[in-house]
Amino acid sequence: MADEHDRDRTMAKEKDEEVEAEDIEEAEAEAKEAAREQRNEEIEEEVERKSEVREEEAADQENIDNHRDDEPFES
Repeated sequence: MADEHDRDRTMAKEKDEEVEAEDIEEAEAEAKEAAREQRNEEIEEEVERKSEVREEEAADQENIDNHRDDEPFES
């Protein structure tokens, strides 16, 4: 009878350890996914920022070019 109780306790302990290991794996997977999503957001923000800078530079250059067109030609 004592052997049966020891076996049951051992099995319960092993089951608890399995559940804990699964919880740890799941938490690690969630952390990796969150980090991946954060990095993707950072990349998207950087791409958007660079695009805005390019658009601003193009608009500035267009303004410079338009201003030159308004100036009289000097020879």
